[in-house]
Amino acid sequence: MRRIAVLPGDGIGPEVLGGPVALLDELARRGLIELNGPWPVGASAFASEGDGLPGKTMAACEESDAILFGAAGEHPGVPPDAYRPEQALLLLREHFDLRVSIRQVVRAGRRPITIVRNLLGGAYGVAATRHESDGVAPAADELVLTRSQVEELAEIACDLVQQGQGSSLLSVDKANLFATSRLWRRVTGKVAHRRGVPVRHTYVDRCAFEIAHDDVEGVVILTEGIFGDILSDLAAGRAGSIALCGSASVNPGPPAHGRCVGLFEPVHGSAPRHAGTRRANPAGAYLATAAMLEWFPDTAAYGGAARSALAAVLRDGPFTYDLAGDGVAVGTDEFSAAVNARFLGRLPEATGGQDAS
Repeated sequence: MRRIAVLPGDGIGPEVLGGPVALLDELARRGLIELNGPWPVGASAFASEGDGLPGKTMAACEESDAILFGAAGEHPGVPPDAYRPEQALLLLREHFDLRVSIRQVVRAGRRPITIVRNLLGGAYGVAATRHESDGVAPAADELVLTRSQVEELAEIACDLVQQGQGSSLLSVDKANLFATSRLWRRVTGKVAHRRGVPVRHTYVDRCAFEIAHDDVEGVVILTEGIFGDILSDLAAGRAGSIALCGSASVNPGPPAHGRCVGLFEPVHGSAPRHAGTRRANPAGAYLATAAMLEWFPDTAAYGGAARSALAAVLRDGPFTYDLAGDGVAVGTDEFSAAVNARFLGRLPEATGGQDAS
Protein backbone atom coordinates (compact mmCIF):
# COMPACT_ATOMS: atom_id res chain seq x y z
CA MET A 1 0.00 0.00 0.00
CA ARG A 2 1.33 3.45 -0.93
CA ARG A 3 2.38 5.65 1.97
CA ILE A 4 2.38 9.45 1.65
CA ALA A 5 4.43 11.76 3.89
CA VAL A 6 2.72 15.13 4.42
CA LEU A 7 5.02 18.15 4.84
CA PRO A 8 2.86 21.33 5.02
CA GLY A 9 5.83 23.71 5.29
CA ASP A 10 5.62 27.49 5.57
CA GLY A 11 3.16 30.33 5.01
CA ILE A 12 0.08 29.24 3.09
CA GLY A 13 1.43 25.69 2.75
CA PRO A 14 -0.72 24.22 5.57
CA GLU A 15 -3.80 26.10 4.28
CA VAL A 16 -3.61 24.92 0.66
CA LEU A 17 -2.82 21.35 1.72
CA GLY A 18 -5.83 21.16 4.02
CA GLY A 19 -8.30 20.15 1.29
CA PRO A 20 -6.02 17.69 -0.53
CA VAL A 21 -5.08 16.04 2.78
CA ALA A 22 -8.78 15.65 3.63
CA LEU A 23 -9.19 13.97 0.24
CA LEU A 24 -6.28 11.64 1.00
CA ASP A 25 -7.69 11.00 4.48
CA GLU A 26 -10.80 9.60 2.82
CA LEU A 27 -8.69 7.27 0.68
CA ALA A 28 -6.80 6.20 3.81
CA ARG A 29 -10.07 5.62 5.69
CA ARG A 30 -11.10 3.24 2.93
CA GLY A 31 -7.80 1.37 3.21
CA LEU A 32 -6.53 2.51 -0.20
CA ILE A 33 -3.41 4.43 0.92
CA GLU A 34 -1.55 5.33 4.13
CA LEU A 35 -0.87 8.87 5.35
CA ASN A 36 2.25 9.75 7.33
CA GLY A 37 2.43 13.11 9.08
CA PRO A 38 2.22 16.07 9.14
CA TRP A 39 5.95 16.61 9.63
CA PRO A 40 7.84 19.89 10.21
CA VAL A 41 9.93 21.35 7.40
CA GLY A 42 11.25 24.70 6.18
CA ALA A 43 11.71 28.00 7.98
CA SER A 44 8.86 27.21 10.39
CA ALA A 45 10.67 24.01 11.39
CA PHE A 46 13.90 25.99 11.79
CA ALA A 47 12.04 28.35 14.14
CA SER A 48 10.54 25.58 16.27
CA GLU A 49 13.24 22.91 16.13
CA GLY A 50 16.43 24.65 15.03
CA ASP A 51 16.57 22.62 11.82
CA GLY A 52 14.77 23.19 8.53
CA LEU A 53 14.78 19.47 7.82
CA PRO A 54 14.67 17.61 11.15
CA GLY A 55 15.89 14.03 11.29
CA LYS A 56 12.42 12.74 12.11
CA THR A 57 11.05 14.38 8.97
CA MET A 58 13.73 12.84 6.76
CA ALA A 59 13.12 9.44 8.36
CA ALA A 60 9.38 9.73 7.70
CA CYS A 61 10.09 10.59 4.06
CA GLU A 62 12.39 7.58 3.68
CA GLU A 63 9.59 5.37 5.02
CA SER A 64 7.10 6.77 2.48
CA ASP A 65 6.68 6.30 -1.27
CA ALA A 66 6.08 10.00 -1.94
CA ILE A 67 6.09 13.41 -0.27
CA LEU A 68 3.24 15.92 -0.50
CA PHE A 69 4.84 19.30 0.18
CA GLY A 70 3.03 22.58 0.88
CA ALA A 71 5.43 25.51 0.50
CA ALA A 72 8.89 26.68 1.52
CA GLY A 73 9.45 30.31 2.34
CA GLU A 74 9.79 32.95 5.00
CA HIS A 75 8.68 32.60 8.60
CA PRO A 76 8.29 35.35 11.22
CA GLY A 77 11.37 35.62 13.39
CA VAL A 78 13.65 33.72 10.99
CA PRO A 79 15.88 36.16 9.04
CA PRO A 80 16.88 34.99 5.54
CA ASP A 81 20.56 35.09 6.47
CA ALA A 82 19.88 32.58 9.27
CA TYR A 83 18.07 30.05 7.11
CA ARG A 84 17.53 29.96 3.35
CA PRO A 85 13.97 28.73 2.71
CA GLU A 86 14.86 26.54 -0.26
CA GLN A 87 17.46 24.51 1.63
CA ALA A 88 15.08 21.76 2.74
CA LEU A 89 13.73 21.25 -0.78
CA LEU A 90 17.21 21.07 -2.26
CA LEU A 91 18.32 18.56 0.38
CA LEU A 92 15.27 16.37 -0.27
CA ARG A 93 15.88 16.43 -4.02
CA GLU A 94 19.52 15.47 -3.61
CA HIS A 95 18.91 12.82 -0.96
CA PHE A 96 16.24 11.01 -2.97
CA ASP A 97 17.77 11.77 -6.39
CA LEU A 98 14.64 13.58 -7.54
CA ARG A 99 16.29 14.62 -10.77
CA VAL A 100 13.31 15.11 -13.07
CA SER A 101 10.63 17.80 -12.82
CA ILE A 102 7.23 17.42 -14.46
CA ARG A 103 5.02 20.50 -14.16
CA GLN A 104 1.54 20.90 -15.59
CA VAL A 105 -0.38 24.13 -16.12
CA VAL A 106 -4.17 23.83 -16.48
CA ARG A 107 -6.72 26.27 -17.81
CA ALA A 108 -10.47 25.92 -17.96
CA GLY A 109 -11.61 25.00 -21.46
CA ARG A 110 -8.06 24.58 -22.79
CA ARG A 111 -5.67 21.67 -23.09
CA PRO A 112 -2.91 21.67 -20.43
CA ILE A 113 0.75 22.45 -20.97
CA THR A 114 3.20 19.95 -19.49
CA ILE A 115 6.83 20.95 -18.89
CA VAL A 116 9.61 18.40 -18.37
CA ARG A 117 12.99 19.63 -17.11
CA ASN A 118 16.01 18.56 -15.09
CA LEU A 119 16.30 19.33 -11.38
CA LEU A 120 19.84 18.06 -10.90
CA GLY A 121 22.63 18.95 -13.32
CA GLY A 122 22.61 21.81 -15.78
CA ALA A 123 21.81 25.09 -14.05
CA TYR A 124 20.95 23.05 -10.95
CA GLY A 125 24.46 21.68 -10.54
CA VAL A 126 26.07 20.62 -7.29
CA ALA A 127 27.79 23.10 -5.00
CA ALA A 128 31.17 22.46 -6.64
CA THR A 129 29.86 24.04 -9.86
CA ARG A 130 29.14 27.36 -8.12
CA HIS A 131 31.91 29.83 -7.38
CA GLU A 132 30.88 32.59 -5.02
CA SER A 133 32.29 36.10 -5.13
CA ASP A 134 33.83 37.89 -2.20
CA GLY A 135 32.55 41.13 -3.67
CA VAL A 136 35.73 41.68 -5.63
CA ALA A 137 36.47 38.47 -7.52
CA PRO A 138 33.96 37.36 -10.18
CA ALA A 139 31.23 34.84 -9.44
CA ALA A 140 30.64 31.89 -11.77
CA ASP A 141 28.15 29.06 -12.25
CA GLU A 142 29.08 26.10 -14.42
CA LEU A 143 26.27 24.65 -16.54
CA VAL A 144 27.05 21.00 -17.30
CA LEU A 145 24.76 18.48 -19.03
CA THR A 146 25.57 14.95 -20.15
CA ARG A 147 24.09 13.02 -23.04
CA SER A 148 22.55 10.46 -20.66
CA GLN A 149 20.80 13.21 -18.65
CA VAL A 150 19.22 14.68 -21.78
CA GLU A 151 18.25 11.22 -23.09
CA GLU A 152 16.44 10.34 -19.86
CA LEU A 153 14.45 13.58 -19.96
CA ALA A 154 13.62 13.11 -23.65
CA GLU A 155 12.41 9.54 -23.05
CA ILE A 156 10.11 10.70 -20.24
CA ALA A 157 8.74 13.54 -22.37
CA CYS A 158 8.07 11.14 -25.24
CA ASP A 159 6.31 8.79 -22.80
CA LEU A 160 3.99 11.64 -21.80
CA VAL A 161 3.16 12.46 -25.42
CA GLN A 162 2.40 8.83 -26.17
CA GLN A 163 0.25 8.63 -23.02
CA GLY A 164 -1.88 11.45 -24.40
CA GLN A 165 -0.68 14.30 -22.19
CA GLY A 166 0.28 16.28 -25.28
CA SER A 167 -0.14 16.10 -29.02
CA SER A 168 3.56 16.70 -29.72
CA LEU A 169 6.92 17.55 -28.20
CA LEU A 170 8.22 21.12 -28.08
CA SER A 171 11.96 21.07 -27.34
CA VAL A 172 13.17 24.42 -26.01
CA ASP A 173 16.81 25.49 -25.85
CA LYS A 174 19.26 28.29 -26.60
CA ALA A 175 21.31 26.48 -29.23
CA ASN A 176 22.46 29.73 -30.81
CA LEU A 177 24.40 30.50 -27.62
CA PHE A 178 25.03 27.49 -25.34
CA ALA A 179 27.03 24.35 -26.12
CA THR A 180 24.74 22.45 -23.73
CA SER A 181 21.75 23.53 -25.82
CA ARG A 182 23.36 22.27 -29.03
CA LEU A 183 23.86 18.90 -27.33
CA TRP A 184 20.25 19.13 -26.10
CA ARG A 185 18.90 19.70 -29.61
CA ARG A 186 20.87 16.81 -31.14
CA VAL A 187 19.91 14.30 -28.46
CA THR A 188 16.23 15.22 -28.14
CA GLY A 189 15.83 15.11 -31.92
CA LYS A 190 17.30 11.61 -32.10
CA VAL A 191 15.17 10.28 -29.25
CA ALA A 192 11.97 11.77 -30.66
CA HIS A 193 12.72 10.37 -34.13
CA ARG A 194 13.38 6.91 -32.71
CA ARG A 195 10.17 7.03 -30.65
CA GLY A 196 8.06 8.33 -33.56
CA VAL A 197 7.04 11.45 -31.60
CA PRO A 198 6.51 14.73 -33.50
CA VAL A 199 9.00 17.34 -32.27
CA ARG A 200 9.57 21.03 -32.91
CA HIS A 201 12.72 22.81 -31.75
CA THR A 202 12.62 26.45 -30.72
CA TYR A 203 14.66 28.96 -28.73
CA VAL A 204 13.61 29.77 -25.19
CA ASP A 205 12.95 33.43 -25.95
CA ARG A 206 10.70 32.48 -28.87
CA CYS A 207 8.86 29.98 -26.65
CA ALA A 208 8.32 32.68 -24.02
CA PHE A 209 6.79 34.93 -26.68
CA GLU A 210 4.50 32.14 -27.91
CA ILE A 211 3.29 31.38 -24.37
CA ALA A 212 2.68 35.06 -23.65
CA HIS A 213 0.86 35.36 -26.98
CA ASP A 214 -1.27 32.32 -26.06
CA ASP A 215 0.00 30.24 -28.99
CA VAL A 216 1.07 27.20 -26.92
CA GLU A 217 -1.51 24.62 -25.88
CA GLY A 218 -1.72 20.85 -25.45
CA VAL A 219 2.00 20.14 -25.86
CA VAL A 220 4.78 18.64 -23.77
CA ILE A 221 7.61 21.16 -23.43
CA LEU A 222 11.04 19.62 -22.89
CA THR A 223 13.69 22.04 -21.67
CA GLU A 224 16.66 22.67 -19.38
CA GLY A 225 15.92 23.25 -15.71
CA ILE A 226 16.20 27.03 -15.39
CA PHE A 227 14.34 27.61 -18.67
CA GLY A 228 11.50 25.36 -17.51
CA ASP A 229 11.31 27.08 -14.13
CA ILE A 230 10.68 30.42 -15.82
CA LEU A 231 8.44 29.15 -18.63
CA SER A 232 6.12 27.27 -16.25
CA ASP A 233 5.53 30.42 -14.18
CA LEU A 234 4.89 32.37 -17.38
CA ALA A 235 2.41 29.74 -18.57
CA ALA A 236 0.61 29.80 -15.22
CA GLY A 237 0.42 33.59 -15.33
CA ARG A 238 -1.02 33.42 -18.84
CA ALA A 239 -3.57 30.89 -17.59
CA GLY A 240 -4.66 33.35 -14.92
CA SER A 241 -2.94 32.32 -11.68
CA ILE A 242 0.29 30.82 -10.38
CA ALA A 243 -1.99 28.42 -8.50
CA LEU A 244 -2.87 26.67 -11.77
CA CYS A 245 0.45 24.80 -11.84
CA GLY A 246 1.39 21.64 -9.97
CA SER A 247 4.87 20.14 -9.75
CA ALA A 248 6.26 16.61 -9.53
CA SER A 249 9.94 16.09 -8.68
CA VAL A 250 10.63 12.43 -9.35
CA ASN A 251 13.26 9.75 -9.50
CA PRO A 252 12.26 7.52 -12.45
CA GLY A 253 14.62 4.79 -11.27
CA PRO A 254 14.88 2.74 -8.08
CA PRO A 255 14.74 4.67 -4.77
CA ALA A 256 18.04 6.23 -3.73
CA HIS A 257 17.16 5.96 -0.01
CA GLY A 258 14.28 4.12 1.60
CA ARG A 259 11.05 4.04 -0.44
CA CYS A 260 10.64 7.63 -1.63
CA VAL A 261 10.63 8.31 -5.38
CA GLY A 262 8.83 11.64 -5.62
CA LEU A 263 8.02 15.01 -4.09
CA PHE A 264 4.82 16.73 -5.23
CA GLU A 265 3.94 20.37 -4.56
CA PRO A 266 2.21 23.47 -5.91
CA VAL A 267 4.73 25.72 -7.66
CA HIS A 268 3.77 28.87 -5.77
CA GLY A 269 5.78 29.89 -2.75
CA SER A 270 4.69 30.46 0.83
CA ALA A 271 3.00 33.83 -0.01
CA PRO A 272 3.60 35.39 3.44
CA ARG A 273 1.17 38.25 2.77
CA HIS A 274 -1.66 35.75 2.35
CA ALA A 275 -0.71 33.43 5.22
CA GLY A 276 -3.51 33.14 7.73
CA THR A 277 -6.14 34.76 5.49
CA ARG A 278 -7.39 31.42 4.12
CA ARG A 279 -8.02 33.00 0.74
CA ALA A 280 -5.24 31.36 -1.31
CA ASN A 281 -6.20 29.20 -4.27
CA PRO A 282 -5.38 25.53 -3.45
CA ALA A 283 -5.65 24.35 -7.09
CA GLY A 284 -1.88 23.83 -7.34
CA ALA A 285 -1.94 21.57 -4.29
CA TYR A 286 -4.76 19.54 -5.85
CA LEU A 287 -2.80 19.26 -9.12
CA ALA A 288 0.20 18.04 -7.13
CA THR A 289 -1.96 15.51 -5.29
CA ALA A 290 -3.44 14.23 -8.56
CA ALA A 291 0.02 13.92 -10.12
CA MET A 292 1.27 12.05 -7.04
CA LEU A 293 -1.54 9.52 -7.17
CA GLU A 294 -1.17 9.15 -10.95
CA TRP A 295 2.57 8.45 -10.67
CA PHE A 296 1.84 5.03 -9.16
CA PRO A 297 -0.19 2.59 -11.29
CA ASP A 298 -2.12 1.23 -8.28
CA THR A 299 -3.42 4.69 -7.29
CA ALA A 300 -3.64 6.30 -10.75
CA ALA A 301 -7.44 6.06 -10.94
CA TYR A 302 -7.80 8.11 -7.74
CA GLY A 303 -5.52 10.75 -9.23
CA GLY A 304 -7.70 10.90 -12.31
CA ALA A 305 -10.78 11.36 -10.14
CA ALA A 306 -9.10 14.21 -8.24
CA ARG A 307 -8.04 15.88 -11.49
CA SER A 308 -11.58 15.61 -12.91
CA ALA A 309 -13.08 17.04 -9.73
CA LEU A 310 -10.71 20.01 -9.82
CA ALA A 311 -11.41 20.62 -13.52
CA ALA A 312 -15.15 20.76 -12.80
CA VAL A 313 -14.66 23.41 -10.11
CA LEU A 314 -12.29 25.45 -12.27
CA ARG A 315 -14.96 25.38 -14.98
CA ASP A 316 -18.10 25.95 -12.94
CA GLY A 317 -16.91 27.54 -9.68
CA PRO A 318 -16.85 28.54 -6.96
CA PHE A 319 -13.73 30.65 -7.60
CA THR A 320 -11.06 32.09 -5.34
CA TYR A 321 -10.09 35.77 -5.59
CA ASP A 322 -7.48 35.23 -8.32
CA LEU A 323 -9.98 33.67 -10.73
CA ALA A 324 -13.29 35.29 -9.69
CA GLY A 325 -12.87 38.48 -11.72
CA ASP A 326 -15.80 40.73 -10.87
CA GLY A 327 -17.75 37.84 -9.38
CA VAL A 328 -18.05 36.64 -5.81
CA ALA A 329 -14.85 35.05 -4.48
CA VAL A 330 -14.70 32.24 -1.96
CA GLY A 331 -11.92 31.27 0.41
CA THR A 332 -9.54 28.33 0.44
CA ASP A 333 -11.84 26.14 2.50
CA GLU A 334 -14.93 26.68 0.35
CA PHE A 335 -13.01 25.95 -2.84
CA SER A 336 -11.54 22.79 -1.29
CA ALA A 337 -14.95 21.63 -0.08
CA ALA A 338 -16.31 21.95 -3.62
CA VAL A 339 -13.45 19.90 -5.09
CA ASN A 340 -13.71 17.21 -2.42
CA ALA A 341 -17.49 16.88 -2.85
CA ARG A 342 -17.02 16.25 -6.57
CA PHE A 343 -14.14 13.85 -5.86
CA LEU A 344 -16.30 11.76 -3.54
CA GLY A 345 -18.92 11.55 -6.26
CA ARG A 346 -16.31 10.12 -8.64
CA LEU A 347 -14.61 7.81 -6.15
CA PRO A 348 -16.85 4.73 -6.52
CA GLU A 349 -16.17 4.81 -10.27
CA ALA A 350 -12.42 5.16 -9.68
CA THR A 351 -12.43 2.19 -7.28
CA GLY A 352 -14.51 0.05 -9.61
CA GLY A 353 -17.35 0.17 -7.12
CA GLN A 354 -15.19 -1.50 -4.45
CA ASP A 355 -14.82 -0.01 -0.99
CA ALA A 356 -12.29 -1.49 1.41
CA SER A 357 -13.90 0.10 4.47
